[in-house]
Amino acid sequence: MRFDNRRGAATCIAAVVWLCGCQPRVPEADSAQTPAPPSATTDTTPSVTGDTATARADSVVLTTDKTQYRAGEAMTLTLENRSGSSYAFNPCTRSIEREDNGTWTSVPEPDRMCTMEAWILDPKGSRAGQTELPNPLPAGRYRVVVRMTREAPGGGAASAVAAVSEAITVG
Repeated sequence: MRFDNRRGAATCIAAVVWLCGCQPRVPEADSAQTPAPPSATTDTTPSVTGDTATARADSVVLTTDKTQYRAGEAMTLTLENRSGSSYAFNPCTRSIEREDNGTWTSVPEPDRMCTMEAWILDPKGSRAGQTELPNPLPAGRYRVVVRMTREAPGGGAASAVAAVSEAITVG
């Protein structure tokens, strides 16, 4: 049997695109968000976008390197895994949510592009990655959401989770 490099590469690219879509799908009906526990993933409650399964509140903690930023400024995201599970994520595909009267709403970034990568967050480990805030971005309170895939033991079905940062200020 002959291996066709083009077919193999196309299959790999298609699999990566399918598994790691750059922009998370935010259904119109779920555009108004309710606050999740700060800096953590959540368990058995509706997720940030309604289409993401969740994990225990202390599973993965997401922190930013500062509490105040300017529009377009680079930021370092640090994810600390407090669980015994592994997670796959990409810091570039994060979402930014704006607080408005106690409701969190996703900030659209239609032209945002990311390299499709799967970073692994080992059990009890931590990883840091760079991202940047959109520009322009009006002054206000925001939070960062990183969607992750919890790897299932024994090759079972993986579940999607969302880690949510504390609020940051953009001025």
